[in-house]
Amino acid sequence: VGFDVDLATETFKRLDMKFKFQPIDWAMKEAELNSGNIDAIWNGYTLTEERKKKVSYTDSYLQNKQLIITLKNSDIKTKKDINGKVLGTQQGSAALEAIEKDTNLVKSLDNGQPILYDTFDNVFRDLEAKRVDVVVADETLARYYIGKKGEEKYSVLEDNFGKEDYVVAFRKDDTELRDKVNNAIKEIKEDKTFDKIYTKWFK
Repeated sequence: VGFDVDLATETFKRLDMKFKFQPIDWAMKEAELNSGNIDAIWNGYTLTEERKKKVSYTDSYLQNKQLIITLKNSDIKTKKDINGKVLGTQQGSAALEAIEKDTNLVKSLDNGQPILYDTFDNVFRDLEAKRVDVVVADETLARYYIGKKGEEKYSVLEDNFGKEDYVVAFRKDDTELRDKVNNAIKEIKEDKTFDKIYTKWFK
């Protein structure tokens, strides 16, 4: 369940196309796509310069930020305070790409690198267990997780790793499916169905 699941379901319903959701190893997402194991990546897929080379993609359907999250009583208040701390994020994520661009920050981390996890659920669990001091994650995912677990437990720093765009990704040559999905999302936005789905998940 989730925002992307509901948006995808509405899109393919309008296109009168059968589909199924399939979990994958996120670190291998483009390989899964290009092998034909899946036909689209639709799960908070942030558009980066590196990813533009690998896939074709829709227009942006949602703006996203990479947030810095700590526990409520943490002494980390700004990005500078991450110096010497243990930072966790998901492997293969846009959050990791954003962190790695800040080479000085990476060098300043405990062990000189972030701790990588297979899922953001596990990243947040280790934050709660105090095995990591700080998490960097997509705003959309982070706000949803924090809302479920209790906002009083966490602090979201004003500093972040910049704004990004969510897109749906397809194989480079699969432009027909991309265009159909893109047009359907435009319709969903124009008739305000998008707003209803957004409000359901993010209020």
